[in-house]
Amino acid sequence: MKKFWKEWRGIILFVAFVLTGVLIIYKLGIIDSFNVAELSQVVRDMGIWGKILYVITYILRPLVLFPATPLTLFGGYTFGAVQGTILDVIGAGTGALLAFWIARKLGKDKIERLIQGKKLEKFDHKIGENGFLVVLYLRLIPLFPFDSINYSMGLSSIRMRDYAAATYLGIIPGAFTLNFLGSSLGHLDWQFYTAIALYAFMIILPLIVKKIRNT
Repeated sequence: MKKFWKEWRGIILFVAFVLTGVLIIYKLGIIDSFNVAELSQVVRDMGIWGKILYVITYILRPLVLFPATPLTLFGGYTFGAVQGTILDVIGAGTGALLAFWIARKLGKDKIERLIQGKKLEKFDHKIGENGFLVVLYLRLIPLFPFDSINYSMGLSSIRMRDYAAATYLGIIPGAFTLNFLGSSLGHLDWQFYTAIALYAFMIILPLIVKKIRNT
């Protein structure tokens, strides 16, 4: 038991930390108590410090598994499509690197021992060789859970520089689309419907690519 605790305590304590954060957020009704318009105005009134606070919040977000999409929409609503996208890419990309680093430090060695000599080892090896393209594809498709990619890639053999490059590059289209949508909330005009169309296009894009490849 002592050996098990010594080997896995890092992961156990981190999971306990995350679950505690999630419970605090939802039990206290923090999300439900938000008045988006009022909070947005407060953040705007803070000037540069509001933008810094938003980026820091996005960086720390994976530690409590707070949904990324509402935070991105809030950024677009508060800062506009262009500034919101820039802040989103900085915060979301850095937060993804933080989650990746935590997973790598706490669990990569243990995963390698578990899959040694198995088919999963070959799959992990392929991810290591083609990591940039794998992560880029996953980031471009909004259907894949953002935090699942962050932590699972940290447990793989992908090089961190490939992961970082593919992440920062791959999240730009989705970030712009959601910030564009967020900036249009409150007035249902051409911008809102254009943003909805862009988001729908990103979802069906893999199907289009697959169909083209098969023809």
